[in-house]
Amino acid sequence: MSMKLIYIYPGLSSFVRKDKSFFETQFQVSGLNFQVKKKCHTPWMLMKESFFLLTAIPSASIVVIQFGGYHSLIPAFLARLSHKPSVIVMGGTDCVSFPSIGYGNLRKPLLRWFTLKSFRLASMLIPASQSLVEYDYDYCDKDYPKQGYKYFDPGNKTPYKVIFNGISLNLFRPVEGIIREKNTFLTVCSNLDRRNYFIKGIDLFIEAAKRFPGYKFVLVGKTASGFEIEKPENLRHIPFVSHDDLPGLMSSCSFYCQLSLSEGFGVALTEAMACGCIPVVSKVGILDQIAGDSGFVLEKYDKDLLVKTIENAVNSDVVLLSERAGKRAAALFHDGRRFSELIKVISDLIEQNKRL
Repeated sequence: MSMKLIYIYPGLSSFVRKDKSFFETQFQVSGLNFQVKKKCHTPWMLMKESFFLLTAIPSASIVVIQFGGYHSLIPAFLARLSHKPSVIVMGGTDCVSFPSIGYGNLRKPLLRWFTLKSFRLASMLIPASQSLVEYDYDYCDKDYPKQGYKYFDPGNKTPYKVIFNGISLNLFRPVEGIIREKNTFLTVCSNLDRRNYFIKGIDLFIEAAKRFPGYKFVLVGKTASGFEIEKPENLRHIPFVSHDDLPGLMSSCSFYCQLSLSEGFGVALTEAMACGCIPVVSKVGILDQIAGDSGFVLEKYDKDLLVKTIENAVNSDVVLLSERAGKRAAALFHDGRRFSELIKVISDLIEQNKRL
């Protein structure tokens, strides 16, 4: 607890809160929430961040930055200047470029420079999956044939360690007394706007609902102001479900769909699997690896192929696959594993720095 950790993060999402709470059990944490409501406020926040870091870094043992972006360059630079180690935890948006749908830090020249320069200055990079480093992208042919920060910056030599995101097995597990409804498909999109409509595969999810009127589809996500979605009669749209209530909803559905165009990891997918949902995923990032032998993979962005994939899913041994999905999520993606790997990386960097 005597060691001080500086934590920079762009908003208090659920997984940021979880990581922050964990760090607070191991270190004296000094944090800065770099969250701007309007882009014009970014220069002011950069000044605020600079003053905060100039005061905090001298007494710190390490700097941890959540995601790459405008907010990551100054802490990575000042940490190096002060001979302190820095870690950037990558999420997904910071490692990709999809100009066709306006997604990814690396599609904008200035944001790309800030992001990639930050990655080079850091002592260690922690991507949530190997796909954020570099991988062949052939799910859809509208953008680049590869994704990952090394594809866009092949000269980057910063060491990296893949650490999967983790889920709470105390919360995410089948809820007793809830009956799983046959042929029910669920997907979750926290912010349902035009960009996420395609990024999270909501367009394909709605298409599946139209193609299978006899099945039930459940979409969770708050719709952005001015944005409307098509709602077939068999699609139920729930604007908001609290984190604590998600396991009950997931326990009532047979399948969870993650039909994303891009995905850094797939936390909601692993949460649903832990609750017994059978995964139906696009061949993007490591979604197919997360699903493993417990689910079904849409190999290409193709609506007819989606129909066949769903037909295969509903005709499978759903009891067996549900049990398999739950066991796989519990074994590979629990937060205990993530936290132990995180603390090892951070502790090793601090010790190495002491010996310099």
